[in-house]
Amino acid sequence: MRVMLDFRCKSCAHECESYCDSNTTAVECPECGGTMDKQMCMPTVRLEGLSGAFPGAHHKWAQIREDNARIKAARA
Repeated sequence: MRVMLDFRCKSCAHECESYCDSNTTAVECPECGGTMDKQMCMPTVRLEGLSGAFPGAHHKWAQIREDNARIKAARA
């Protein structure tokens, strides 16, 4: 599986992201040609808003649904 990973160069400390295979641990630095090691980075977090586990998104979804229902009722 291909993912976006963060890398940092050992030689010049250049940092960049690279779209590569998930098991890739090192790539070549575009700045100096040295070795860039994979860095630990923040994972992607997705909170779902329909069950109420993420109240802000759930409230927004409910408000939009109510507004759309009012608009539809007014058209009828």
